[in-house]
Amino acid sequence: MHLRFAAPRVDATPQTEAGAVQEFPCQSCGAKLNFKPGAEALVCPYCGTKQEIAVSEAPIVEYSLEDGINRALRSRARDLAEHGVEMECNGCGARAIVTKQSDHCAFCGSPVVVAVESDEELIQPESVLPFHVDDTQAKAEFQKWVGSRWFAPNDLKKRARTQGMDGAYLPHWTFDSETRTQYTGMRGEHYYETERYTDAEGNQQERRVQKTNWYPASGRVYVPFDDVLVCASKTLPAKLVQALEPWDLGELKAFQPAYLAGFATERYTVDLEDGFGLAEERMEPRIRTAIEIDIGGDVQRIMSMQVSHSDTTFKHVLLPLWISSFRYGEKVYRVVVNARTGEVAGERPWSAIKIALAVVFGLALIAGAVYLYKTG
Repeated sequence: MHLRFAAPRVDATPQTEAGAVQEFPCQSCGAKLNFKPGAEALVCPYCGTKQEIAVSEAPIVEYSLEDGINRALRSRARDLAEHGVEMECNGCGARAIVTKQSDHCAFCGSPVVVAVESDEELIQPESVLPFHVDDTQAKAEFQKWVGSRWFAPNDLKKRARTQGMDGAYLPHWTFDSETRTQYTGMRGEHYYETERYTDAEGNQQERRVQKTNWYPASGRVYVPFDDVLVCASKTLPAKLVQALEPWDLGELKAFQPAYLAGFATERYTVDLEDGFGLAEERMEPRIRTAIEIDIGGDVQRIMSMQVSHSDTTFKHVLLPLWISSFRYGEKVYRVVVNARTGEVAGERPWSAIKIALAVVFGLALIAGAVYLYKTG
């Protein structure tokens, strides 16, 4: 696929200022307030004081992809959290801003996390989906998920009853683009011929055989894309992250520091340009479908595609999830919960004993069926 950009539609500067995120002390006891999922409020974990979060009237702005790639919209990573600490995991390499004391990595469970100082400049988040599912509900969904895994080791279910969950925001990019694709291909039209043949008994028979005439085709298709979602982190397996989709992106809120209180916020490791490359991969099936419809006929072949993008914009968004990371044997397993919908996706070990017993039981059933068949 050949890529080229047309002139961008938007030329804007981000409305989120550096150093915007801050601590929120309780007015009653002075402790740090944490965001309460589903309540749109900050709550003191010690005295229960509640502070409502004022809903921002600021619009969620989508920025020019060209400006983003040219580093026009960046500030220091540490400015995301004025009193937060950037931590790096020596196990999985995740780097996250935390606003509370942490003794382990939320993404892999490793106890080795160290504070880091960095002046690297990153694109700050524009919008956020606040937590809706709280830790109690997330843990219940986690236990239900583990309980439905028949071939999981028994002690895994015991661990699920005691295993805690960490709340974290995972960085994502969304992309809008107007695409124009020039293509060449072939249109196949079926026709049928009668064919004579000799069957196994030497008799002459007739049958209808499908054949295809191919004709050259070329043209242009226009396909618009809105909010093509790409995870901007490599910490969690892509299969796990994609299993949590779809997200209710229509409910995105303009970024406010209060939403991060009490949670880890991972910084992105897939940069904007690479993220757009992944978005193109997600766009391609729709473009191919549009081309096949445009070619028409009974079957189609696409020989070449030249894709142009215009009015291409992006957002940096934070999406919430609960994570349970645990070690079993020598391997780290992770279960994640969509903190908006409660959808669960995860990795789990397999019980060799249960699998062996299932195989033996299956063979016994087959042997019993064969015996009954022969003696019946």
